[in-house]
Amino acid sequence: ALPISPIMFTGEKPDLLDIMPFRDDCIYVVGKDGIPQHWDGQEWLPVRTENTNPLMGIWGPHEQCIYAVGIGGVVLFYNGQEWNRLDTGSYDSLNSAYGFDENSVFLYGVGGRMLYWNGEKWDYREPNTIHDLFGMWGEDVEHIHTVGGEGVYRFYDGKEFQRRDELTDEEISLFGVWGTGNDNIYICGSHGTILHYDGTDWKPMQSGTEEYLLSIWGTSDENIFVVGDNSAMLHYDGNKWSPIQSPKEEYLTKVKGLGPDQVYAVGENGTVLKYDGKEWSDMSI
Repeated sequence: ALPISPIMFTGEKPDLLDIMPFRDDCIYVVGKDGIPQHWDGQEWLPVRTENTNPLMGIWGPHEQCIYAVGIGGVVLFYNGQEWNRLDTGSYDSLNSAYGFDENSVFLYGVGGRMLYWNGEKWDYREPNTIHDLFGMWGEDVEHIHTVGGEGVYRFYDGKEFQRRDELTDEEISLFGVWGTGNDNIYICGSHGTILHYDGTDWKPMQSGTEEYLLSIWGTSDENIFVVGDNSAMLHYDGNKWSPIQSPKEEYLTKVKGLGPDQVYAVGENGTVLKYDGKEWSDMSI
C-alpha cells in the first residue's frame, strides 16, 4: 500500500522541486512528499512507490528511463513499467540527475557527491569540491558545465571535472545552467545573478532583480526563461531580461520545456504553470 505521509492530512499540496516533460500528455513532477506525479494530458495522478523521502530532482532520456533522486541518496528508477528503488551504494542526499542517454547518467548533490552510470555500474566521479551541486548542462558528455553552492563552477571534459576561474564571489550560489551550445551558456544564481558565456568569457547580465534565481531553460538565445523565489519569473529576448507576471504568488523552483509553446514551471504548494507561447496558465496539482 502507498505509505501515507503527514502532508496528505493537512490539505496542503506538496512543494514541487523538479519537473520532467516528455510530451504534453506525459509530464512528471517530484517534490517534498516523495511521491512522483504524472500528467496524462487530463489530470495529475500520484505514482505508486515505496519511497517517503523528499525527492529533489527528476530526469530521463525518454519516458521508459527516468531517474528521481532525493534526500538520503534515494534513487527511484522507472523502466516504463514500474518504479523501483536503486541501491547505488551512496546515501548522501542528491539534488538532481542529468545525462545524455540510458548509458550515460550523472546523479549529483550535497557535499559534492557525484555518481555516474555507464550502462553497467555506478561509479563515483570527483567534482573537486565539497560544496553542494545544483545544476548540470552540456552539449555532449565531453563538455558539461556544473554549478553549485559558494560559487562553484566545474567543467567536465569527459574524463574529469576541471576547476576553472571562479565566476562569482563565494557568497553567490549558482543554481541553474543551460545553453544553446558550447559557446553560448547561461547560469543563474542567488542575488539575481545571471551569467553568460560567449565561448571566450563569462560576463554578468542585468537581471533587474535581487531574488534567488533557481532555474534556467530556453529554446534559443532569443527565448530564455528563469524562475525563482517570490514567484520571480524572467524572460530573455536576445537583448534584455524582463520580468514576467506569474499567474500564482508562489516560490518557483524549476523551469523546463519541450519548445517555444510548451514551457513548464513548478514551485511550492503543488504549483505547475504552463506557457503556450502566448500566455502562462495554471495547471497545478
